[in-house]
Amino acid sequence: MIQPDFRVGYLYSLAPIHCGGEGDLGNILEIARESHTNFPYIPGSSLRGSLRNEVTLQDPTIADTLFGRELQKDGQMGVHQVWFGDARLLWVPMRTMSLKGSDSVFCWVSCHSLLRDHALLCRQPLPVLPKAPVGTKPGVYVVADAEVHVEKLPEGQTFSLAGEWPAVLQGDTQATWKNNRIILPDSDFQILMEHSLWTQIRNKIQEDSEGANQVGSAEVFWTDVCIPRDTILYFAWGYSPLPNQENLTQEHEILINVLQGLFQVGGQANVGRGWVQGWVSNASDPTPQAKSENTVRS
Repeated sequence: MIQPDFRVGYLYSLAPIHCGGEGDLGNILEIARESHTNFPYIPGSSLRGSLRNEVTLQDPTIADTLFGRELQKDGQMGVHQVWFGDARLLWVPMRTMSLKGSDSVFCWVSCHSLLRDHALLCRQPLPVLPKAPVGTKPGVYVVADAEVHVEKLPEGQTFSLAGEWPAVLQGDTQATWKNNRIILPDSDFQILMEHSLWTQIRNKIQEDSEGANQVGSAEVFWTDVCIPRDTILYFAWGYSPLPNQENLTQEHEILINVLQGLFQVGGQANVGRGWVQGWVSNASDPTPQAKSENTVRS
């Protein structure tokens, strides 16, 4: 029986990410949110489109092989051989203030359902968590203007990522993440995602004296809402080679180099939004020929 090719990938945001969603309120540019949780996310179509663009820059033919030919004038299009799911939140950065008189603590925040779903995807043991907030450093904190009483993280709960962190994030970043984490109940995390995301107000400078505003005064033009930088997201992906596809080694090498490098997702690239560092838990070649060669070597 042929096992489906199912893998896990990660994104570490190096800049705020804006993937436009429905339901903009006036001049507030909202982001894509899951309908059942209202958590921000990156749609799989946005992730796939960004990766396709990156692969196309290196080799358009390989992009067509992996992602399928784009729709032609005659209505024909190619069949994809790689797929990508939505990129969901896993750990969101927050600046917290300890009420014990110590300095501010930069920490990552997650919730029960996100950690549970990540564990399911990675085939890890499901976490068992109390209803109260827990973390690596127990205490009383102010998180987004709310006082949070954090209990000690239960013994044996590590919440590790699948595979190895990329070399560029090992060291201070990984150590800080390991030592500064808070896990909230879903309801508390939902409030956090409604009111404490990264925002930027853009102003329009009045150039003449017409209207109510004076020359040189600032008028709010629009407000961006984004997933903040230093957020860790995860996504499912995998290959679905065609029956007559004997070898995808060259295509795989290019795709893996893209997936484990820097690339941009979402909109507003002209102002530096959406840059991420990617990596994957499984970088092995998916084609039968490569698998048989690996078996012979082992």
